[in-house]
Amino acid sequence: MHLQLSTPTLTLFESALFQTVTTCYSTPEYTLLVDPNWLPGEVESIAAHVDRVGAGKPLYLFFTHSDYDHIIAWERFPGAITLASEAFTGHPDPESVLQQIRDFDEDNYIVRPYPITYPLIRHPIAGDGTALLLGTDEWRFYQSPGHNRDGLIAFLPSQGMLIVGDYLSDVEFPFVEHSFADYRATLDKVDGLLQSGAVRILISGHGPHTRDPAAMQQRLRESRQYLADLERAVREGIDFDQAALFQRYAFPRSQRPYHLANVARVRSEMAEAD
Repeated sequence: MHLQLSTPTLTLFESALFQTVTTCYSTPEYTLLVDPNWLPGEVESIAAHVDRVGAGKPLYLFFTHSDYDHIIAWERFPGAITLASEAFTGHPDPESVLQQIRDFDEDNYIVRPYPITYPLIRHPIAGDGTALLLGTDEWRFYQSPGHNRDGLIAFLPSQGMLIVGDYLSDVEFPFVEHSFADYRATLDKVDGLLQSGAVRILISGHGPHTRDPAAMQQRLRESRQYLADLERAVREGIDFDQAALFQRYAFPRSQRPYHLANVARVRSEMAEAD
């Protein structure tokens, strides 16, 4: 399995599928694992690492959001202390998420040695800037709806580590599956954290991490620009420049349906606002 980053405390695993990232942060007091995924062999590599660095310590399992690729392998880590947003626990249709996992596994002849279930959350987190002590580390959590309804961003100020889920990716434009207004509000929260100067590493759910403040700001600008350009195109009835979009983002065949879904969503939201 590809390692984006490997330090004594922080390991970033990158799946062969969709460049999906699993974060593992381990201190002498605890281990935090974020969104373990995708393929069984990849998950076993992650589990072996967790066993090695986390032996004898509490294991926390954090879900940035409830999309199926981010919860697909959680049952491989029995006994983990689970964390997610309060909204995650109130998903209106968890069975639909589980069916996506079953469909993916059936389509690819995958048999997993653990059950497929929706995560039970030990510590549901509400509010913005909510503090949670793991060992002696104070993590802060921020609600991040927009991409979906139950996103949650994690920030560890002592390390400057910001884990944003499916925001500010370098390989994906915004996929807005819940709300454009909420998506913009989440970008504003991220902007506030970046403007503070406290963020030293940005970890997205898909694609490479970055330690470069200029790159962080560029990702933020590109996300905002995409939303603004799309809304303007729909409002004014003009063509959106897909050629330029897919010159920037390299996987048009798989990503175009997400853009078209964004178009449909913004049309719907504008119609509701009229």
